[in-house]
Amino acid sequence: MPRFVSVFALSLATLTLGGCSVFYPNWGATALPEPTETISISESATAEPTEEQTSEPEPTQSEEPTPTETPTVSRVETKVEIIMAVPEPDYGVLTVIAQLPKLSESGGKCIFKFIGGDVEKSLEVKAEPSSDYTQCFPIEFPLSELPKGNGVVTVSYESEGHFGTSSPVSVVIG
Repeated sequence: MPRFVSVFALSLATLTLGGCSVFYPNWGATALPEPTETISISESATAEPTEEQTSEPEPTQSEEPTPTETPTVSRVETKVEIIMAVPEPDYGVLTVIAQLPKLSESGGKCIFKFIGGDVEKSLEVKAEPSSDYTQCFPIEFPLSELPKGNGVVTVSYESEGHFGTSSPVSVVIG
């Protein structure tokens, strides 16, 4: 009886996992298949090529081209949220995570700014799109370059089509 149960379980597992190939028939494929061109030669139809005459209009003197206006891109203000602004003394950095909700675009940059005491520091990082938001690369600023005490952090975003600045977030550097 135990042998029957183990054979049955093994058969059930094989059939279950074998069904995955139905859902993933091209496992590991990196691109869709492209149609190939087929050329068929028919011996019964032999046509002589004929030369067609095409008449091209004679060039005429045209007016000078009018300069086209360069389109101006109007930038739209967007919301920037700081998700986390935490000093991490074990790693010696101030870590800041920021995102732009409801905006997913590439090519932008995030500018971190810290103001504390008489010191103002900034750092620029790239931003990358996600499914429905854009996230700044994690900002890690050395704690050794920041004064101890209270400070304020903001993150600004700039791209060809959008800009924005977060609300200030208070941090305590210890």
